[in-house]
Formats: sequence, structure tokens, C-alpha cells
Amino acid sequence: MEDVIFFAIFMALFAAMFTFLGYLGYKKTKTAEDYFVAGRKMGAVVIAFSYGATFISAVALIGFSGIASIFGHSILWLAFLNIFVGILIAFIFYGFRTRKMGLSLNALTLPELLGNRFNSTKLQSVSGLIIAIFMVAYISAVFLAIGSLFQVTFGISYELCVIVFTVVVGIYLIVGGLYAVMWTHAVQGVLMLAGMIILTVGMYAMLGGIGPAHEAAASLTPEILQSIGSPAATQAPGGLTSMPPLFSQPFMMILTLIFGVGIGVLAQPQLITRYLTAKNEKALRMAIPYGGIFILLMTFTAFSIGPLCDVLMVNNGIMYPGTPDKVVPLVVSELFPQWFVFFFLFAVLAAAMSTASALFHTAGASIGRDVFEKGIMKGISHEKSIKITRIATIVIIAATLVITLNPLDVVAFMCAFFFGLMACTFLAPYTLMLYWKKTSKAGAWAGMLGGFMFTMFWYVLIYFKTAPQIIGSSMIDNYMVNMLDPIFIGLPLSFVLTYVFSILIKQDKDEQKIMKKSFENI
Repeated sequence: MEDVIFFAIFMALFAAMFTFLGYLGYKKTKTAEDYFVAGRKMGAVVIAFSYGATFISAVALIGFSGIASIFGHSILWLAFLNIFVGILIAFIFYGFRTRKMGLSLNALTLPELLGNRFNSTKLQSVSGLIIAIFMVAYISAVFLAIGSLFQVTFGISYELCVIVFTVVVGIYLIVGGLYAVMWTHAVQGVLMLAGMIILTVGMYAMLGGIGPAHEAAASLTPEILQSIGSPAATQAPGGLTSMPPLFSQPFMMILTLIFGVGIGVLAQPQLITRYLTAKNEKALRMAIPYGGIFILLMTFTAFSIGPLCDVLMVNNGIMYPGTPDKVVPLVVSELFPQWFVFFFLFAVLAAAMSTASALFHTAGASIGRDVFEKGIMKGISHEKSIKITRIATIVIIAATLVITLNPLDVVAFMCAFFFGLMACTFLAPYTLMLYWKKTSKAGAWAGMLGGFMFTMFWYVLIYFKTAPQIIGSSMIDNYMVNMLDPIFIGLPLSFVLTYVFSILIKQDKDEQKIMKKSFENI
């Protein structure tokens, strides 16, 4: 009963804080344009924290930290890709051009950028529908992470945790719009950063420092790991501080996670929105070092502590909790002082809130603006578009709640699924339209639908995580094939289709006119 009271008080304080921020966002949302583009008033620091807090969430802090406790420090390669691809390549090669083209075409979302660039409201509507439907899987991963954290910490039901969190996120998001989302991210980013730094320093201190901690992790044999019931006993055959053997099953698993998420980040609609909301080029340019430092600190701390959790569990006789999503929450609740437990809860809850709110906003806007305002109900007022967006957001929140109460998989793989699908669907047409003036509407359609259909085919019939749940077993028994992320085939296929169909079916006069306009500031 005491835990339930603590949980109620904690959530009440958290809800009050962020609902107030949502209310401030509501006061700033006087027109439809304010709801979507208030972020264009934000400077470099807010853009950097908003991008980082949207990118790095409870999925990384809880899900991928737990995965690192199984596969070891080899998952740190994902941290490298998060910085090199997710910040440097993303901002330098995509951010500036996206912002300039978005301003030229008056585009506020990725689907609208595609639709306006190729003079096709159908392309915009279909893009928006794909994003809204499948983004639910990623949001569910965030909710699963936070539900696991509170279940372990307070000992209350997973279902209650998820329901309460859903209500809090929904209220402040629907009320405040993008203004509330981005300013809240600035607050949440600071909390996340402080929480992870304290957690990492605390773990290294418990183990005698960086050197002794890594030596202790390296000394964990399969027999020792087996004694606490950790899957690392079989999934990290070379030890927690080295890569598994080339092309072994653990190696293929790591390959899927690293590249599915590490490359997929370039086509994330919720992150592309951050380019479109930069105040000016200077703000976008300055966001690179700020964002890089933030991502560096967050990912390297989150991915480093996984193996340290194994050492701490062995040293303190703590058994593996059954799923990687509960490893970090268990270690924190068992070994850290009470004040930090609550601070860490607040930090991870802030991380979950930041990403979930951005995803809900993106998915809701995809329905309200991209599907209805620009497609099905073309010509409706901006105010009605906002109303539809808020209704769509409520529906998406409800769908997310249903899936989260019946989770499809662990957090990390649900994240990798969405990142990979978005990359295979959008990255080719998005990249080529920014750099190749001959990209045509037919090419964009072919690349988008070809990549999407191949990826869904792979997940339904072949992929080792999903095919058995859908058709009973994978059509291909070879693990080197069925454990391969579809991004390795689907993404090149999408690029080829976009290029070939752009050559075969060239731009018409209207497309050429719009193309010239879209490149006028580039």
C-alpha cells in the first residue's frame, strides 16, 4: 500500500509539472500555424535538446541498456552511429537542405515535404498514413520501457503504470501542441542528462573505478553469468567487453540492432520536423555541437552500464529479472539510495515523455494535416485541421495503450522495427529529392512503396522475430538470412527503384516548375 501511495504522489507531481507546461503551450497556440510551427521560434539550444530528447528516450536508457547487459559493450557501435550518422550526417547533409526546401515549399512535415516537392496530395496522404499507423509500434516501445521501470520500482501492476503515464502524456500534448513539446524537451533533456551521469558515476564508483569495473565485466565467464540466469551466458560467448564471433547468431543480432537504428535515424519523421523548426541556419548549425555532446553523453553512458549491471547483480546475488527491460530498473531499485531512485524515475519518465509526446504529435499531425487537410478534406480550415489532429492523437494514444498492454517484443526490437521500416520507406525518395533534381513523382512513389512492401514482406515471411508469430515459422531456416534486418536489402532496393522510375517516367512541366522552386534557396 505504501508503494502505491508513493507512486500516486510521484505521478501527481510529475503530471502537475508537465500539464502546466502544456497549458503554457496552449496559451501560445493562438492559430493553427502556431500549433504546428511554434518551433521555428526556437534557438539552437532548444533545437538541440528537442532533437536529442526525441532521439534518445527511455528506449535507450532502459531498453538498450538492458540489451547491453546481454550482448555487452559491442552495442557501443550503435552509440558511434548515433553521433556520426544521427548528428553529423543528419544535420550537415540533411538538416540544412531540408530546412531550405521546407521553407521554399511551405512544408511543415515530412509527408508534406514529399507531397509539395512532387505536386501530389496522394503521396502526402499515403505517407502520413504509413507514419501514423506504424509509429504506434515505436511509441509502444517507449511505454513498455516506462511500465517496466515503475513495475520493478514500486511493485505495482504494469497495466496501472502504463495507463497513468498515457493519461499524463495525452493531456499535456493535446493541450499544448508543438510549443509545449519542444519547451518540455529542454527541461526533460536536462533531467535525462543529470540522471544518466549520476547513475554511471555511481556504478563505476561501486565497482572501484573505470578500470576495475571493466576488468570485472571482462572476467564474467558464461558459468558465472549462468548462475544469475543471464542470457549473456550464451549471447556474449567472447565476453561482455568484446564482439561476438563474426557471423554468429549474437553477431547477427547486434548487426540488426546497430544498423536498423543507426541508419534508420535519417528517415525519422519526428526528427526531420526538428530541421523544419529551426529558427534560422545559425541555430541549426549551433545545434550540431550541442546535440553531439548531448547524444555522446546519453548513449555512451546508457550503453556502457549494461555490462556493469551484470557485475553488480553477480556481486550482490541478484538474479536476472527475466527480460532486459527490467535489468537497469532492478539494479537501481536494489542498490542505489532512495533519493536517487526517485530522481532516476523522474529522469527516465522525462525521457519517455519527451519521445512519446514528439511521436504522438508527429503521428497526429500526419493524420490531421497530411491525410485530411491536404487530402481527404482538402480545403478545410486550419482550425478544423487542428481539431482533427487532436482527435487523431487521442485515437493513436488509445491504440498505443492497447498494444503496450499486450507488448509485441522487448523495447529494443520494437524500436529497431520502426526505424528500419521508416528508412526503407522514405530515406531513398527523401535523399534523392534533396540532391537530385531529376527525381520524379513516379520515382518517389516507386521507391516509397517498393521499400515499404519489401520490408513488410520480410517481416511477415522471413524475419526471425516476427514471422513465427504471424505464419508459424520463417520461410528461410538459415539464421544468417532470417536474422538480417530488412534495411540491408530494402534500403538499396528503394534507392534503385526511385532512380530507375525517375529515369523511365520523367518529370512533367508542373513537376519541373516546382523542382526549380524547391531548389531556389539551396
